[in-house]
Amino acid sequence: MCSQHFGTKLEDGELHEQAHASWSRRQFLRGMALSGAATTLGLNGRTVSAKVANPLLRALAESTSSRILVVIQLSGGNDGLNTVIPISNDIYHNVRPKIRIRNAITIDSETGLHPSLSRLAPLYHEGKLQIVQNVGYASPSLSHFESTDVWLSGKNVGVFERTGWSGRFLEHAYPTYIDDPPDHPVAVQIGASEPLLFSGHNRSLGITLPDHNLLERLASSGMRYDENDVPATATGQEIAFVRQVSNDSFMYARAIKEAFDSGRNTVDYSEGGGIGWDLATVARLIRGKLGARIYHVSIGGFDTHAYQAASHDQLLYHLGNSIADFVSDLSSDGLLNEVCGLTFSEFGRRIYQNGSDGTDHGTSAPMFVFGTGLRGGLVGKAPDLANLDLDHNLIPETDFRSVYGSVLRDWFEIPQPKVDYLFDGAYPVLNLFNGSLTTNFEQEETPPDQIKLVSVYPNPIIRDANILIDLNTAGTIIVYLVDVLGRTVLKHDLGIVQAGRRVISFDTPENLASGTYILRIQHNHLSLTKAVNIINN
Repeated sequence: MCSQHFGTKLEDGELHEQAHASWSRRQFLRGMALSGAATTLGLNGRTVSAKVANPLLRALAESTSSRILVVIQLSGGNDGLNTVIPISNDIYHNVRPKIRIRNAITIDSETGLHPSLSRLAPLYHEGKLQIVQNVGYASPSLSHFESTDVWLSGKNVGVFERTGWSGRFLEHAYPTYIDDPPDHPVAVQIGASEPLLFSGHNRSLGITLPDHNLLERLASSGMRYDENDVPATATGQEIAFVRQVSNDSFMYARAIKEAFDSGRNTVDYSEGGGIGWDLATVARLIRGKLGARIYHVSIGGFDTHAYQAASHDQLLYHLGNSIADFVSDLSSDGLLNEVCGLTFSEFGRRIYQNGSDGTDHGTSAPMFVFGTGLRGGLVGKAPDLANLDLDHNLIPETDFRSVYGSVLRDWFEIPQPKVDYLFDGAYPVLNLFNGSLTTNFEQEETPPDQIKLVSVYPNPIIRDANILIDLNTAGTIIVYLVDVLGRTVLKHDLGIVQAGRRVISFDTPENLASGTYILRIQHNHLSLTKAVNIINN
């Protein structure tokens, strides 16, 4: 359950202002370090940064797939209930007498979209827009920076992690990446937002270049800085970091500029505001064949504590128009077939309007996924407004790592064991993509020369269960049972298990709620997963 955090509501007064001041300082410092992970230059008047030194992205660059992911961050905590609206829910209308949406665009008998998202409704009905409902994580934080770190790092609350979910695992798997970088950036961030998403353990590379002229001077002059010729102090370490960023940015400055100059846009993004120009730049770099696999853009202003209606209306207007323009732009020559986009925000808002006609920090919210390879429709159940946590907040149904993991598995074709390792646990796979895209990794997950999962019985599991496996090599076996929010409810360490056909028996925990769980069997560094149903009387 979520615990109360002072400073998350407008009525917290000075504590609320202090929380926002701290968040703003942190954003500024991270923006300066965007420092953190990139080459940065100005295109269309926007800041563009080229992410490098990311082994996951290195693996994507080396794969045979040409698929691209575009991540849109809604900074500040988007009000999900006024974005995807429970139009027939009386509780919603009663607790938001002034800010409820009365003229929602109906997409089914229970659900509507904010009217500012009118251009997204046709995409939804065409199957090009998918809505994952009630997304969050267990024990949610209501702090902007802590929750943002959770979403960007893929770690749980309270885990101090300075790497992003996309930068961790394959940094270990591809240790030669730094010595043998690709000849083009494999991920691009546009705008001065959080660099954590692409940060790895070894390096964060980047520099801000405000215009084309500075970019060209950098590319032509070969400016280099000595990263070691700095004072042996904390300040010296910061100087070395900036020099490292500057040096590493050199090799990608010209590649980005050439892709931008050779690309073009086929639609006018002027109704999308700043996020529209960002997505226009992304589309232009994609059409210019930059070769990047992941793009990250952001739109701020979603921390709507006061007078929410007007500001939220404008934000969603820009977001909806930008996504619609982006889809139209890339559809004009078939490029959308290789692009998947998704949105996320660090948290949602409370279900009740506050005294200032706004909403305070909450928990779960919907995510939009857009592209041409989707199953379409609504994924998961709508949030239950009658069943709140102890702090009167929504209880998330889907963990955000299920969304990320499903994209990695079925869009980028990353084997499930690597996805599980990346997020420190097994999260349920969502069927986001249609059958022509979904890849079955069962054989890759169970190499025939090491381990094979034969069966789990009985399934459904009523109290105890048996796992039948074939081991061709001895090794350490650990069995995990994980719920839909990624929480480990059972860990069974068997130690060293000898080769041969083996039966692993275990009892499910008492008072465990009935439902679907993920069974994960870890054998040395390999991992097998299987969905199981548990019935507790």
